[in-house]
Amino acid sequence: MSKRNIITNCCKSFLFLSFLLVQNTNAQDLQWTKESQKRVNWYDAKKYCKNLESRLPTYNEIESVWLSHNKSSEIDGFDLSVSYWTSKVEKTDFTGAYPFYFGEGKKGWYYKADHYGVRCIKK
Repeated sequence: MSKRNIITNCCKSFLFLSFLLVQNTNAQDLQWTKESQKRVNWYDAKKYCKNLESRLPTYNEIESVWLSHNKSSEIDGFDLSVSYWTSKVEKTDFTGAYPFYFGEGKKGWYYKADHYGVRCIKK
């Protein structure tokens, strides 16, 4: 590997780690609401958050909480067995959105009509 490639790779790694640090710091600084008492569809999750003068978290915000706790499923305020709605919607299917599952960090979209947990972020 050339000296230039080594320097380039080091710079890329530094930028990536800096990005993760900023993401994790921001996610930990967010004010999360308590979990909703029942599982709801994506539309009702948005209404629930709006009624609390809050919003659904972005996928990156909720994932960064999980990552900042070393992919632990046991994070204060989040239930191991629950998927939580995010604001991320599926671009190829308007009926889909992305919940985040803390047990595994599972990715993928599901139908907005499905019922999942809700944790909102205060505006």
